[in-house]
Amino acid sequence: MRFVKIMGLLLLGLAVAACSRPPVWRTTDVSGKLPPLEFTLTDTAGRVRHGGDWRDRIVLLFTGFTHCPGICPATLARLATVLEDIEGSRENVRVLFVSLDPERDRGEVLENYVRRFGPWFVGLTGTRAQLDALARRYFLGYRREKTAAGYTVIHSDIIVVFDRRGRARLLARSTTPLDALKADLIRLLEE
Repeated sequence: MRFVKIMGLLLLGLAVAACSRPPVWRTTDVSGKLPPLEFTLTDTAGRVRHGGDWRDRIVLLFTGFTHCPGICPATLARLATVLEDIEGSRENVRVLFVSLDPERDRGEVLENYVRRFGPWFVGLTGTRAQLDALARRYFLGYRREKTAAGYTVIHSDIIVVFDRRGRARLLARSTTPLDALKADLIRLLEE
């Protein structure tokens, strides 16, 4: 009988301990390791925008360019697929697609590109100095590289996820499993 009581108390203690530990994120947790969402860029209508403009929404920050042959359209399509399956995402989530090619990705070009993926997407770009500052701030490397056709932009496939208060919380990649990203976004929306 004493053994049963001890085992019962042990199981109860384990259950309480398991409930008090926060669940593990399925993408990479960067809480406290990256700075908050702050920048000054320009949207597709020519308005100056700041990171704080999206407070109270979950923000996914992804950099690339509209002439990207593979990573950008594939990643944005994957993000759209995830967001379509999350209730309330239209009102509460934004994907900020920052073009690293401001010479070619101006206003209407960038707007037409992001609109193909859905209502969650916002196109932004800026001066070379603004883009360099954003890339340094969030460790999103990129460079222009000459090609026979002119140039291309080699860039990171990292997606930085910010919570409603603008705090960097998660990192995902273009290849992150969709179910993992979906689970983490739902969890952030429930906070």
